[in-house]
Amino acid sequence: MKRIQFSIILIIAACSSLMAQSGINNSAPLATLDITAKNTTGTTTNVDGILVPRVDRQRAQSMTGTPVSTMIYVNNISTGTQTGTAVNIDTAGYYYYDGTSWIKLNPNINIYTSDGSLNGVRTVTTNGNFLNFVNGTSNVGVTTSATEGRLSANGSTRGSLALSSGSSTSDILVDNAGAAQINSSGTSTKLSIGTTNATPLTIRTNGTEKMAVLSNGNVGIGTVNPNTTLELSSGTANTSGLRFTNLTSSAPVGTGQALGVDASGNIVTVANPSPTNVSISSVNSTTGANFNVNDLAGTIVTGTSQSITVPTGGKALFINFMLGVDYTNNPTGGGTAYYEARLYIDGVATDCYMRTQEVGTAGTATFTISTIKFLAAGNHTIDVRMQRTFNNGTTSGANMICAPNSMSFNASYLN
Repeated sequence: MKRIQFSIILIIAACSSLMAQSGINNSAPLATLDITAKNTTGTTTNVDGILVPRVDRQRAQSMTGTPVSTMIYVNNISTGTQTGTAVNIDTAGYYYYDGTSWIKLNPNINIYTSDGSLNGVRTVTTNGNFLNFVNGTSNVGVTTSATEGRLSANGSTRGSLALSSGSSTSDILVDNAGAAQINSSGTSTKLSIGTTNATPLTIRTNGTEKMAVLSNGNVGIGTVNPNTTLELSSGTANTSGLRFTNLTSSAPVGTGQALGVDASGNIVTVANPSPTNVSISSVNSTTGANFNVNDLAGTIVTGTSQSITVPTGGKALFINFMLGVDYTNNPTGGGTAYYEARLYIDGVATDCYMRTQEVGTAGTATFTISTIKFLAAGNHTIDVRMQRTFNNGTTSGANMICAPNSMSFNASYLN
C-alpha cells in the first residue's frame, strides 16, 4: 500500500512539473491543485473530502521552521500549554500558521463573544429596520427611516441617557409614573439650555407654549411674544398675574418709591403721596342757650352751625354728633311726643337723624349721629336741627323748651 501511495505522489509531482496544475478526479484542473469529489451528487455513503493533518496542541506547539499558511487540525488541547506559537489554541479546530503563531481558522469572534477595535469607519445600513439591544424588559434602540433618526432607551422603572466628560455628567431621565428630569452633576459648572441661532427658547406644558425667551433677551410668561424685558400675561382681565408670596398687605410699611401701571400695562414709578393731614371743625360744650322745639319747623341746635371749606377735588367728611338735653317744661297735652335731631348740610336735610320719645315731664333725652358725607370743593355749612315729628297728644305749635346739658359736634376730612 505504501508503494502505491508513493507512486501516486510521484505521478502527481510529475504532472505538476509538466502542467503546473494538478487535478484529482478531473482532467482539467482549474488551480494548482483541483480536487473533484468522487460523488458530487446522490445518496452514496462514501466519504468525499480532504483530511488535513490531525495533531494535538503539544505537537503543534513543538513544530519548528513551520512555513506560513501551513494548515492543521488540532484534535486535543489537553496536552501542551496555551503559550508561544500555541497561544491562540484554546479549542479543537482548524488552525493555520501566520509566521508567528497558529491562528484559528474562521474563529467565532464577534461583538457577542469578544472585544475588539475598529480599524476605520464602519457603516451599518438598517434598511429601515430597528436596531435593538435588549435585556429583559429594558432596551436601547436605534431607529432610522427616510424621515426620522431616533435613539431610545426604555426601562421598566427608568429610561435614561447619560453624557460624561471626565467627572462632569449630564443625565436625561424619566421614571415610570414619575418625573422627567435633565440634571448636571459632578464637576460641571453650569447647565446651559438654549439655542445657537436667533430663534426663541420656549417652555411648553400640556401641549401649549407657556414661556419664551427671545433672542433679544425679552422674557415672556403667559405670552411667547414679549415686547419688554419681562412681560406677564395672566390671560384674565384686570389681573396682573404677579404675586408676592412673602410680601402682602399685612407686611410692614417700608420706605421707597411707589409703583403703578400705565395705559399699556408697563410698570412705572409714581409720586409718593404727601403725608396725610386731618382738617377738623368741632364744638364741645356742656352748656348752651336754651332753644324751643315744636312740630312746625326744625330749630337749629344752639352752637352746632359750622362752616367747612373743602379743597379742590372734594373730600369725604366724617361727622360725629352727640347731644344731651333737658326738657324743662310740659307743653299742653305733652308727655309722650316724639322728638328728632337731624343733620343739615347747606340748609338741606340729610338722611341722617335720630328720633326718641319724650318720657314724662321734665325728662332728659340723648341724640347721637355718625356718618360720612362726600362734599364737593367749596364752602359748606353744617348744622343739626331738632323738631317734634309726632305730637301724640301734644298741641301743635306748642314749644318744648330744651336746655343743652352736653354737646359734641365734630366734622373732619383727610387732606
